[in-house]
Amino acid sequence: MCNPAPPSPFESNELWERLRSHLDGVQPCRVCGSNDLEPWARKQYLEAKRCTVCGMISVNPHLTRAGVDLFYAHYFQFRQETSRLNEQRAIMYQLDRDWIQVFIQGGSVLDVGCSGGFFLNTFPPDRWEREGVEITQDAADFGREQFGIPIRVGDLMELTIEKRFDLVTLRGVIEHVPDPIPYLEKCASLLKPGGLLYITATPAGDAFAFDVYREKWILFTPLEHIHFFTHRLLTEVLHRFGLRPLAHHYPYAETPYAQPETDFRTIREDIARIQQGQGEQITRSVPFPGSMLTAAFKKEDG
Repeated sequence: MCNPAPPSPFESNELWERLRSHLDGVQPCRVCGSNDLEPWARKQYLEAKRCTVCGMISVNPHLTRAGVDLFYAHYFQFRQETSRLNEQRAIMYQLDRDWIQVFIQGGSVLDVGCSGGFFLNTFPPDRWEREGVEITQDAADFGREQFGIPIRVGDLMELTIEKRFDLVTLRGVIEHVPDPIPYLEKCASLLKPGGLLYITATPAGDAFAFDVYREKWILFTPLEHIHFFTHRLLTEVLHRFGLRPLAHHYPYAETPYAQPETDFRTIREDIARIQQGQGEQITRSVPFPGSMLTAAFKKEDG
């Protein structure tokens, strides 16, 4: 039996064709600069390549800035159209907030790529001074109007932010950023000494399911998910900017997506199909442990 693949406006053939002319050139590995790259997964004209030196997996080449802007023009609108997914995301916002509040219970928080402020709104305003950054105007307007949260509009790299924060969050963001290393450096610079950088809901590049399924991995959506970090690689990169790892986690069993009995049975059956040369029967992977990464990093004092 094939795995169900729910329709997505981000995967329509019309959108793929509109974006085809905006394909950029091949780039060196974003983490180590190597040009020694091997194919990993492919969907239509987009291919993920794995760096043989450091192991970073990125969709390469990807879209130009104009292509990225075109893709995200209606992103927020599309994401609001599926009520069941929005209900699941609401549960995940609570889970992700509770995880980081084990390490920090209040202060100033900046949510980078905050969309409509849904995640930020779960932080209690009596304990948190909440601010956001969002690249799309419609999402920022929604967050301001619905939740009363101040949200700056624009590309983080082009904004001047004088304030320093106790917590900077990137929830489901870093995998979307075309040039993520300067982005992480900017986030680190926005932290107070001792402050925390929280990266969560990002696809893990060393996920077992990614290795097994490749282009049929449920989180391989290459128009939007460009980079697939591992905790090791994030640790190496953030060490350059004065951050050290605090804790990390791979949420699965506690999430609304998990169905352990059927998920585990399906992945066993799918592995057998792949080994028998019948991988074309598989439509898409199921959720599986180790696929999503949550991690906190602390800025060193002084």
